[in-house]
Amino acid sequence: MMSMQEIKIPGKRILLVGATGVLGRVYASELAKVENVQLMIADTAQTDVLSYAIKLGVVGVEVDVSSEDSVIDCLKYVEMQFGGLDSVINNAAATGEGLMNEGEAFSDFEDYPLAVWKKTIDINLTGVFLVAREAGRLIKATSTCGAMINISSIYGVVGPDHRIYEGQSFKSFPGYSASKSGVIGLTRWLATWWGESIRVNCVTPGGVFNQHNESFVEAYSNRVPMGRMAEREELVGIIFFLLSSSSSYATGQNFVIDGGFTTW
Repeated sequence: MMSMQEIKIPGKRILLVGATGVLGRVYASELAKVENVQLMIADTAQTDVLSYAIKLGVVGVEVDVSSEDSVIDCLKYVEMQFGGLDSVINNAAATGEGLMNEGEAFSDFEDYPLAVWKKTIDINLTGVFLVAREAGRLIKATSTCGAMINISSIYGVVGPDHRIYEGQSFKSFPGYSASKSGVIGLTRWLATWWGESIRVNCVTPGGVFNQHNESFVEAYSNRVPMGRMAEREELVGIIFFLLSSSSSYATGQNFVIDGGFTTW
């Protein structure tokens, strides 16, 4: 993997929301290695975000992105610690793996519970809105090089092939696709709203290997021109690029990193 030091983000004050998941952990660990970056990582109280922050030598904070008060408090804490903010990575999400304990999260659509739909939208879309609003206000007031990165999914771009989930304990679910499509739309709206003051872009990962069983890996990989799932480290480069001045003329874009999944 290339050295992320090759893409310069010196002196940046960065908030990473959703820092303990499959991708969040590697974003956090790689950003923590960069000299002169002030990094705060945030996640729910049910995660190890505070101990992970200590391990990385960065600032940690607990946040519930579905709660307006919690997000407001989180950004007040950012301002108190850093005096302002340059960049935010909006990575919190309710995923299929995370909802496996919800019981009805993978119900047939005809019987799909409204409560699970609402929970997914609250975290994946309303949460992105709340973080964007509060972080954007702080970035606009305290930075001359603002950057916001929202994280979507290939299922916000294309519909899932439900056949690859046959025989699995998890599958694609409607709130995920709907919310991730919304993240892309919100990204474009924010890019035109903030125009010259904050660059707003979206990163859309394909399937990332997370100890999936062999049958799922094979079924998924058969849908990918590159013939495999992503390794989580392969999503780091685009994050560094969008945080850096190397992407100074990029805004309102959706960067799809999927091994070609959405080209078929």
